[in-house]
Amino acid sequence: MANEKLLISGIEYKVRKLVENFQLLKAENEKLKSDLQVCNERLEKLQETLNKKNNELIKLSLANALENKFGVEKGIQMIDQLVEEIERSIDVISE
Repeated sequence: MANEKLLISGIEYKVRKLVENFQLLKAENEKLKSDLQVCNERLEKLQETLNKKNNELIKLSLANALENKFGVEKGIQMIDQLVEEIERSIDVISE
């Protein structure tokens, strides 16, 4: 009988330890999920910023290339023409 009580006591101790470990892991898992969500949101913001900066770089590169090749006035005229052409294309696609 003493052997059985000792065995049961050992099993109870191990179950309590497993429950404690489960609770700790569950809490850690929730914290990691929260941290991951924060990181994902930050990543999205950084990607948006990167896309905006890339667009600005492309615009500046195009403007500089046109300015170097044709001069400021001619470059502005070409950009205006390209914008008009893009708007016409959008109109055609929209129909």
